Amino acid sequence: MALTRLGILTSTLVFGLGLGLATSCASPSSGKPAAAPSTGPSAEALRAARRSRPALPQRPPPPSIVTPMKGEPALGAPSEARLVTTSCEKASHDQLEASVKAMRVAVDAKFREWHDGQKECWADSRAEYEALHESAMMDAEGGGGGGGGRMAPRPTSVPAEMSAAPTKAVTGGPGPADRESDGKHKAARAGSASGTNNQVASVDEADLVKNDGRYVYLATNGALRIVEALHPKMVSVTSLPGTAREMFVEGDRAVVYTAGGTPGNHCTYGYDCTFGGDGTTTTISVFDIGDRAKPKLVRRMELSGSLIAARRIGGAVHTVVAEGDQQVAYETWPPEFEMCGTMEPAVRAKFAKLKADNERTLRAAKRTSFPSLRENDVDHTMCNGLLRTAIQDGQAFTSVVSFDMREDNVPVTSTTLQSRPGAVFASADALYVSVTHQRENAGARWFKSYGQSAEISEIHKFKIGTAPRDTRYLGSGIVPGHVLSQFAMDEWYGYLRVATSRGRVPDPNVESAVSILASGKDGNLVRVGAVEKIAPGEDIRAVRFDDDRGYVVTFRKTDPLFVLDLYQPARPTVLGELKIPGFSTYLHRIDQEHLLSIGFDGDAFEGSEGVALQLFDVKNPTQPRLVHKEKIGSHGTSSQAATDHLAFNYFASEGLLALPMTICEQQNPAFSGLLVYDVDAENGFTRLGGVDHGTVGVSCNAVWSSATSTVKRSVFLDDLVYSIATDRVKVQRMTHLGNDLADFSLTQ
Repeated sequence: MALTRLGILTSTLVFGLGLGLATSCASPSSGKPAAAPSTGPSAEALRAARRSRPALPQRPPPPSIVTPMKGEPALGAPSEARLVTTSCEKASHDQLEASVKAMRVAVDAKFREWHDGQKECWADSRAEYEALHESAMMDAEGGGGGGGGRMAPRPTSVPAEMSAAPTKAVTGGPGPADRESDGKHKAARAGSASGTNNQVASVDEADLVKNDGRYVYLATNGALRIVEALHPKMVSVTSLPGTAREMFVEGDRAVVYTAGGTPGNHCTYGYDCTFGGDGTTTTISVFDIGDRAKPKLVRRMELSGSLIAARRIGGAVHTVVAEGDQQVAYETWPPEFEMCGTMEPAVRAKFAKLKADNERTLRAAKRTSFPSLRENDVDHTMCNGLLRTAIQDGQAFTSVVSFDMREDNVPVTSTTLQSRPGAVFASADALYVSVTHQRENAGARWFKSYGQSAEISEIHKFKIGTAPRDTRYLGSGIVPGHVLSQFAMDEWYGYLRVATSRGRVPDPNVESAVSILASGKDGNLVRVGAVEKIAPGEDIRAVRFDDDRGYVVTFRKTDPLFVLDLYQPARPTVLGELKIPGFSTYLHRIDQEHLLSIGFDGDAFEGSEGVALQLFDVKNPTQPRLVHKEKIGSHGTSSQAATDHLAFNYFASEGLLALPMTICEQQNPAFSGLLVYDVDAENGFTRLGGVDHGTVGVSCNAVWSSATSTVKRSVFLDDLVYSIATDRVKVQRMTHLGNDLADFSLTQ
């Protein structure tokens, strides 16, 4: 593939976008287009240079530290965040009573609001009466209007509803192994193929597309589809129950997740969305795909919760599901009730009836079923050893479910906590769930060590690995603020690094931190070090951890890139900072000296001015430099890869980058499809061409924080590139970008 990459400049003529849609800069200040590929180094020379670049010396393992940093609870003190064992029934009962109590408090607060507003109502009524009285007097003096000179009668008293009301609380209502054949012929294996953009190399993440070099597997539009990779043709289409979500493929096994019901948009970048369930159920189907033409269902599990995340380590699959995190809605103001003009006894009766009606609604919605797994027509309630958080989270339950995708007789292992879900990060031996809490919503219970904090995150750690039976809860910890995505967490030599922001711009008090947590002897997570007050007034837009380095992008009007040294867990420090316009939303380490990013040019509040690709030199961490930048389109331009890392396809060995993209010019779509670039640290970005999916039905109204595009994923296989949209798959040769080698419908 590398031999053909740089000879594709003529493809851009077929691509037909014109040079005005993107500006490629050799350096931030030059403003000159990148040199034409024909004048640069050969593709083979570039590939050799990438592979021969010397590795930086590695530091020895960091010191082992479990001493809490200043201000944190002493080592050995009971952890406020540690989960405690309970039962589903007790947890549900306790939460119901807490919900009823909270509802009463909320309705009482609205009654006090009515009460406090009556003085203003009285003043308005008094002014209206005096105006009417004055008008009547004038009419009487002038004999006006056939009124016979009679003065309007004056009330003998002020209406009771205008008098000051006592501050009594409202009462009423109720009390408290890979075979090389599809069975008919042998499919050729690609010499090189891109894979899933996993955060951790040894931990596979579920996705809607997988490939093994011979076949491309797709879980979309209600079916598992298998395509022969190098000679693109549909090998099989297997119907699935429900809406296809994600999948794993390992050897001759495929695991496919489907949703019962209509799933909502999956939150991958938590700036304007919440990591939560969507009310659907989850079915896990395991297929034997030894015969690719006839996949055989060998195991099926039905979970009562909706899919949050899934990871695979070897043959062990670990799935996080959640349910019940949709709160029961109720009113706090009586229907058809105005602030002024109603007698107080009637008002009290209305609020009392409202509380009684709300309580009936809450109690009717009491959970009578609990997190469950159904397999072989047998239901299993996942309540054994249920764990409860310190801060009650409604009737939400989050479960970690582990099974072996290779051995169908190995039983499922699960652990469930009574908590909302959150962002999920997994290393090779641990899974972390970060759950954000706001103090204003926590009721009377809050953490002593963070008494002045309005926002914290509980982080729960679970043991996972290659054996499903090992899955279990280990401990919990607390950090200030909230995480943006799974990339805000990372594990290195047993230390968990977490980047968080407290608040969000334009709040002037927003600030960010990077915390380092260690596991104590009791399993709880101890905050041993932190870099605090990073970029006051700005919030985090992108994070990447890599070995002993951390990279954090914050934003308000400019895009500071911070480089952190995290080698000393107790003394992490900021090494360098670079301020540039715009902001990045995803960072990707392409080698030890360079960061590749995607984000937006311009201002998030006034409107972005297109998508921006940037290449940073971080060899000298005290002086990070922007060395190359590529601007794509104008306002409205959007890419799935900006907020979903699985859509970002950097093929490291070949220096290729494929990005789903909707390009907009003057608020109108100019291109919708897949862009392909050569990326090189020395020469920057060279656009090789694109796979056009057409602009029919394409919008230029995407919001940056929920960026999307028609194309969702891509795959490189030798000299082929697959462009995967919601409705079809297009396959083109890298030497003939713009010409379809194959075009498969995903809706038939």
